[in-house]
Amino acid sequence: MLNHFQQRIQDKKADQRQPPVLLVAFGDSVTQGCMECGLLDPAHVYHQKLKQMLESAHPYTTFSVLNAGVEGDSASGGICRLQRDVIRHDPDLVLVGFCLNDAMQGTKGIETYSASMKTILTRIMSETSADIILLTPNFMASRETHRIHEKHIQYAKNMLACQNDVVLAAYVRALREIGSSLHISVADVYAEWEHMATDGVDTTSLLCNGLNHPDVSGQSLIAETIWQIIKKSNTP
Repeated sequence: MLNHFQQRIQDKKADQRQPPVLLVAFGDSVTQGCMECGLLDPAHVYHQKLKQMLESAHPYTTFSVLNAGVEGDSASGGICRLQRDVIRHDPDLVLVGFCLNDAMQGTKGIETYSASMKTILTRIMSETSADIILLTPNFMASRETHRIHEKHIQYAKNMLACQNDVVLAAYVRALREIGSSLHISVADVYAEWEHMATDGVDTTSLLCNGLNHPDVSGQSLIAETIWQIIKKSNTP
């Protein structure tokens, strides 16, 4: 399902005069690289880790990654900057990750969220030559911890409810259905966090802001989940 992306890797490998293979990571604060309150970590955000994986697997191919993550953004907000941040670059692969902020609207917002995501995805498909990988989100916090900054305490109750009352899970189901209906690959990060929870892992401890930002290990897990899809797409 990533035929264009894989072909561009081979074309660049064969002719170094071609432009770098371009990835755009389009999403919210997790994509931007937000960690603790007021801290960005561009070196450990998932798409930089993915770039390293790609460079290791294809040592004679140059990859470029555009970080189009915006803190606090939603799918509807993404539509407003889709042309500027994605379409005009005509990338080879787009990683799309919106959900955490949308889920704060409760289950009443799922219909709007789904419509916005479909608009983003169908426009990328029709207005660029890019392949797409859709990302489900990591878990939110299930309890309050000392990691929550005083500036963010006001959001804690709603975020805990999103996780504990399976609101976020409902958005994830909608997102999976969208990927299936549009025949788009889904990097199911949420499922990986479900596996960890089933194995007894305290998933809240993996959120460096105590609410919704995965720590370095969580960012690595996102990269690995995407990487497995890319590797599978290159299997004859």
